[in-house]
Amino acid sequence: MKTWLTVDHYIDLIQTWICIVLFVLILIFGSIQIFGRYMLGFPTPWTEELMRFCCIWLTLVGSALTIRVDGHVAVDVLIGFMKDNKKRAVLFTVARLICVIFLLVYLPASIQLVMKSKNSLAASIPLSYAYIYAAVPVGIVMMLCSYMTTIPAMAKQYARGEK
Repeated sequence: MKTWLTVDHYIDLIQTWICIVLFVLILIFGSIQIFGRYMLGFPTPWTEELMRFCCIWLTLVGSALTIRVDGHVAVDVLIGFMKDNKKRAVLFTVARLICVIFLLVYLPASIQLVMKSKNSLAASIPLSYAYIYAAVPVGIVMMLCSYMTTIPAMAKQYARGEK
């Protein structure tokens, strides 16, 4: 378990840095777009497309980071009404395991999408859509890794009454 926590720490760092780099790239491409459109009088279509692709990757990698802090939108009214901490922990765990099952079911279809889209190119830059759609399976795997750490840790917090 200790080895997994060490590996998970590095995965968390990698995810964080990927999100930082993607966000900075979005800012740079957006600035280039604004400068080209308003200062030079002609927009650059490739910046808009690259911003969109970075945003897709940022959303899916960022979802894995959001799982780590249990920050996704959730309807937890039932957990709030429960007084028994152990039952709250069980309900939390079941709800998150349903998310894990959804991701596991969705993963093969996302891989198929990547395989089918490798011959399709983006409109303004010669980039295969497979690289863009690869964000989905990569994001799913990252989310599953996040759940592997988050579910036990958060369930313990619920069981102790800390959440």
